[in-house]
Formats: sequence, structure tokens, C-alpha cells
Amino acid sequence: MGISTAALVAQVQVNIPFAFLQAGYLELFLRRGLNPEIGLDAYSLGHYAPGFFRRAAGAFQAAGRHITLHGPFQDLAPGALDDGVLAASRRRLRQAFRYLPVFRPRAVVCHLGYEERHYRWDQENWLARSAATWKELAALAAPYGVPVMLENVYETDPELFREVLKRVNMPNVQVCFDVGHLLAFSTGDFDTWLKTLAPVIGHLHLHDNHGDGDSHLALGAGRVPLKEVLRYLAAHHRRPSITLEPHQEGSLEPSLEYLAEIWPW
Repeated sequence: MGISTAALVAQVQVNIPFAFLQAGYLELFLRRGLNPEIGLDAYSLGHYAPGFFRRAAGAFQAAGRHITLHGPFQDLAPGALDDGVLAASRRRLRQAFRYLPVFRPRAVVCHLGYEERHYRWDQENWLARSAATWKELAALAAPYGVPVMLENVYETDPELFREVLKRVNMPNVQVCFDVGHLLAFSTGDFDTWLKTLAPVIGHLHLHDNHGDGDSHLALGAGRVPLKEVLRYLAAHHRRPSITLEPHQEGSLEPSLEYLAEIWPW
């Protein structure tokens, strides 16, 4: 169907670590009319006082921008079999979720955090611990009407997401389908993942690569079947929210232009 890039900018998010906002990108985002997906990484949560987060949130809200958040993930294991690691992971995630009433985001994205090499020998225990983590966090998010989107990174089986969601059994927990991660780190079997997860995909992370690494190229510059993914979701009456994840200077504009051309809604 297609859409103009000007209209598209108002409908998508663009990822940005919180520390980058403090280094000048806040003004750039406001000037460009961009909607941020703000990364609340461990450095930012430990380094900045609450007033910094309130000021950034207020600036976007005053400008009429809508916000999504990306929770911390580095070194975290939300389903860890080690009690100490699990407690630390939950504590860090709770720290980010305390800012939900400040940012009033449309969603918060978190990595599911399953790696077969670590957990396949005791997957049942991992599932129980992971589900307990997300149930607690979903309960923290529910009063603010915030969906919790669980993102794929190294996971190779989409049924794992269905099982976690079944065990959590809360309506505000859905899937963030990261198309670049599926090609770079996982099976690249887009058909199976879409058929399995389409009903519970609430958010998309869009970036491109050639299957040899998580290079976060501009859309259309790699081998991710972006058009097919979007058309499948549209054909099945799904319209998830979308975040663009350009990691190189100059890749946002071509990503917007490419997405505008293949926009199916």
C-alpha cells in the first residue's frame, strides 16, 4: 500500500540509549519529530538521578511524542538457575520498571534471555523461573496499562515463547519479534516463527543484516525478508507497534524510505 515518510515517522519508534539523549540526541529527536524507544541500560539506571529521567520524559510528552522503553539486558538472566544471578536480574529489571509512571510508555521491551547451551538440560526449571519473573514484572506494569514485550535474541524455538506466555497467563505480556536477531543468531525460519507467534506479536524490532552478525544495517541493505514479514502480519490482521533500530549514522533515512515503500497497512 505504501505511506509517506512524513506520515511514517509519526507511527514508528526509533531506538536510542538513554545516555545518548543526554549527549545531544534529545534535541535531535525533538527537532525531527521522532518517537523514541529509550534504552534503560544498566549504566543509565546506575549513573543518572531520577530527575534526569523525569526531564527527558517531560520533554517528549510536552512535544506530543509517544515513548516505548527497552529494559536492561546486558549480563541479566531472567530465568537463571543460580538463585543469586536470578535475584540480581530481577532487581535490575524492577529498577527500570519503577520509571513506567514517569515515561508512561506504550510498551516496555525485555529480552526473554533463553540460551539453549545453558538451559536445555534443565529447561523446566528455567521455564518456571522465567515465568515467575515476567509475571511479577507484568503485574508492576499492569496498573499503568503497559504491555511487556518479550524479545527474541538467541532463542531457536518459537514454541518457547508460547510456553512462557501460557505460564505467565497475563494479557499484557506479548512478543517483540526482532527480525534481525532471527536471521543473525537463530534459525532464520521466518515462516515457522510467524505461523507460531503471529497471534501474540505485539511489537517489532526492524533492522537488517546478511545473516553473519547482528550488524543493524539500514532496512533493505541485507537479507531479512522484511516485506514478507509485514505482509504476513497484515494479512493475518496483526498490526504491531514498530521500532527501527539503526545503529549507524545515516541509516535512519534509508530505513524510513524503504519501510514507507513496503508498508502494508
